[in-house]
Amino acid sequence: MAEFMEPNLVSNFDDEKSNSVDTRSIFQMGFPLESEEIVREMIEKERQHSPRDDYLKRLRNGDLDFNVRIQALGWIWKACEELQFGPLCICLAMNYLDRFLSVHDLPNGKAWTVQLLAVACLSLAAKIEETNVPELMQLQVGAPMFVFEAKSVQRMELLVLTVLRWRLRAVTPCSYVRYFLSKINGYDQEPHSRLVTRSLQVIASTTKGIDFLEFRASEIAAAVALSVSGEHFDKFSFSSSFSSLEKVVRLYPRGGCYTTQIVGCSNQLGGKPLSWSVYEHGPYLA
Repeated sequence: MAEFMEPNLVSNFDDEKSNSVDTRSIFQMGFPLESEEIVREMIEKERQHSPRDDYLKRLRNGDLDFNVRIQALGWIWKACEELQFGPLCICLAMNYLDRFLSVHDLPNGKAWTVQLLAVACLSLAAKIEETNVPELMQLQVGAPMFVFEAKSVQRMELLVLTVLRWRLRAVTPCSYVRYFLSKINGYDQEPHSRLVTRSLQVIASTTKGIDFLEFRASEIAAAVALSVSGEHFDKFSFSSSFSSLEKVVRLYPRGGCYTTQIVGCSNQLGGKPLSWSVYEHGPYLA
């Protein structure tokens, strides 16, 4: 596993101790309307909001400096904790960071550019997801090595916007949480806010390493929903959950191995392992 990766992302969270819990109503978290049509559209567009396909490979083989991501990641998490930004903001800031690094090279030997990029990504994400956003100077908390004037951050924000083609309302795993929890647990109504909050926490933790970059946003969301549901319900049946999950998998373009990917991602989370036998009749298996 990559650096910063928790050995068990599901069990490492304690709702009472975590500083990443977003206590706002789930109706105020910016989720899209939960309809099959909208979720299908998000799945079709999620690749547009993902890093370039070779990004993970380049991080692993050293073509890209892995330490750049670690440095930016560390400050973003520290700042979000101090500023009490929620997991949605963390996920969005890391989405911007990974997408940017996958297509744009930072100057070599200039460590300050990494910090400036991290500040710009967090600032942009906060403007999308948070209700109370401090001024740019006050945003730079956590004793960073470099502190930048507002105009410098704004110039970097413009560069990030240009590189990302102004696609800031990104589709991330957080975008699917309510829908997938409802489908997997057979709800005809909103899933419990505790399940949503817990899922967002686990999703945010997947950004700490690079291994989950191999999965689509929707695959991570479905895997987290499975793992969190299994954690919270003693009588939770993975067999019945996969019956419900078939409805989710059918949203994908035909011919993919998405059930296999979702199960692989769920097992990688470190929660209750899923048996291959429970979905041997599922759709789109290799």
